[in-house]
Amino acid sequence: MSKHVIALKEQGLITEAQTEHYQITDKGISQLIEYEKVYHIPPYLNGFAYKDKSTHFWKRYCLLVQTLSNLIGNKKTFLPVQYEETVQRWVKSYLLHQKGRTKEQMLNDFYQETNNLLQEVSTKQATVFTLMLTGYRQVGRTPGQIARLLDMDPVWVQVEFQAVLHFFIGKIDKGISSNKYPSLYSLSRDLLARPQLTETTQKTMKLLNQGLNIHEISMLRRLKISTIEDHIVEIALHSTDFSIEPYVEEKLIREIEEVVQVLHTNQLRKIKERVTNQEISYFQIRLVLTRMGEGDESRTVTKN
Repeated sequence: MSKHVIALKEQGLITEAQTEHYQITDKGISQLIEYEKVYHIPPYLNGFAYKDKSTHFWKRYCLLVQTLSNLIGNKKTFLPVQYEETVQRWVKSYLLHQKGRTKEQMLNDFYQETNNLLQEVSTKQATVFTLMLTGYRQVGRTPGQIARLLDMDPVWVQVEFQAVLHFFIGKIDKGISSNKYPSLYSLSRDLLARPQLTETTQKTMKLLNQGLNIHEISMLRRLKISTIEDHIVEIALHSTDFSIEPYVEEKLIREIEEVVQVLHTNQLRKIKERVTNQEISYFQIRLVLTRMGEGDESRTVTKN
């Protein structure tokens, strides 16, 4: 358990529903509402779908940019920003397979695609992202340094930075069919491959296919209903053939979709507050979001 989770529990902002599975408390919700008056959470921040992917993407991206810029500057020896052997090995392999492309072409392609995407985020987010980069005769700033430079909270610098990464991954993922960001996609091809369902979710799916409903599966597997709902959301997220209509009526799907389009957010609480039918559950909202290509948001915000 991380020190941050421990701190949140001690402050009564979250509670552990089951092992390593947390729910936000009423006190936590109240504090979030106060914080949102000062800190607006970017709508494309989606830790559930992009957390690990964005981390791996950034490690590859920043090391590759650093390597190319130094090689172009005729500096073959430098301290790499990423020391992980797997990341360094990946970048070396990537460069070796770029036959027919010069270092200048590669770096320019990354620049053009990155610049196009940064035009779609806020100026502050774009600034945070670029200040993090290390290149030829340029050392990337730490979150603390950026916070002092831009007069920001250090934690919020991290939030803005992650928001940009999630925005990148989301755009690259949606642009795969049109090959809109070929260079950036080449860094994340394996990361965007659809993961297989977890073992426990596969067991739930097998029972669903046998005709059992949520309550029956919950009783049979001796798991909470909320856990089975998590499994169903996971199935919907990774299987476009899975129908969500047994759990959300068509008219409710339309209402949720309309609210999401108006608010331009996938934050569950905000959507829940705006829908007119208060019987709509967080579970149903999450299912509709999977169908809208918005991924899913952590269940830590689903307590009502």
